[in-house]
Amino acid sequence: MKNLIALIRLFIAIILLQSCADDSDEPVLLSQLEVREFTSISLMNNHMNNSEIRKMQVYTPKGYDQNNSNRYPVVYLLHGLPFSEESFVSKSTWDDWVGGTSPFQSYPDFPEEGFKNWIDGLIESGKIDPMIIVMPNAANNNYGFSFYTNSLLNGGFEDYIVNDLVKYMDSHYRTIANKDGRAVIGFSQGGYAAVKFGMTHSEIFGVVAGHSGLLYLDGMLSLGAMISAENPDGNVVPDPNKFFTSAMFAMSSAWSPNINNPPFMVDLPFLFPSGDVIPEVRNRWLEHCTFAIMDRYQAQIKSLNGIYVDCGTMDELGMTPIVEAFVAKMNAFGIDHTYETFEGGHFNKMFSRLETSLAFCSERMN
Repeated sequence: MKNLIALIRLFIAIILLQSCADDSDEPVLLSQLEVREFTSISLMNNHMNNSEIRKMQVYTPKGYDQNNSNRYPVVYLLHGLPFSEESFVSKSTWDDWVGGTSPFQSYPDFPEEGFKNWIDGLIESGKIDPMIIVMPNAANNNYGFSFYTNSLLNGGFEDYIVNDLVKYMDSHYRTIANKDGRAVIGFSQGGYAAVKFGMTHSEIFGVVAGHSGLLYLDGMLSLGAMISAENPDGNVVPDPNKFFTSAMFAMSSAWSPNINNPPFMVDLPFLFPSGDVIPEVRNRWLEHCTFAIMDRYQAQIKSLNGIYVDCGTMDELGMTPIVEAFVAKMNAFGIDHTYETFEGGHFNKMFSRLETSLAFCSERMN
């Protein structure tokens, strides 16, 4: 009898070992974070020689490569600084933008486990659903900022995102290829673009989230005296040590380009040294202002499945009143939205805020 029991136990052990061996042969359903590149037709043949070859970081969730019948929602995540597809995945890309004469004296709150594992954790905890996240490079030669705007000087940075990139993702990944399966999230210039795209391309994106975005351009146009003071010698030129002056040139390259005005090929919005606003240039800027164009895009913005906006109470660029002006106008127009403030600056709580906006968008996408 004892021998029979021993044989039974041995048989069970062999079965269990075989089961473990079979399990080890199962494919590991890992997430992926990979660098891809493609050609954007909209960026061809621009006066700034911005390359039409664009890199992006693409996150795909666990099981994507094995579940061939599943389709996934897509979040288009737009950078502010630095001007790189690595802005959200590599802390070292921020080295030139933190400390010294920069307005930013602390790094963003990068997750210790890295971007991929961090997103994996948000999915595994149920905070967000499995999704694809694409982080494109929108760098503009010489001026850095592109503001994701179609510009005669810089090229078609808006069309690059809303047309070329969306088509690329839908043709190369198993996406939910309609507005209900797409969200756009951005920080700083990307926050401006995310909200603007929701207004002007509501047929493409269903949910938008703008973090610390420049949503009221008259707020920037009130800084003429400060920019003049940043240039006491009267030599108003782009300079890495003059953040606001350089940003003004970048904004002008997006919103008031003039290829017949060398060497910088822009029309600045201010007179110097007074810092007074030039009305004609201001009017050109306001054509791209989310606050100003809200009047004619009310129906489109109201058709969105969700609008999320936030700003830090200690924003180094003074974005809080600018964002709040936009929010006040949404309130006046009866536009449903979520607005939050937080104790922090322009970028230093980037990932804690991104966790919030990802959850917001995930809940409202198919």
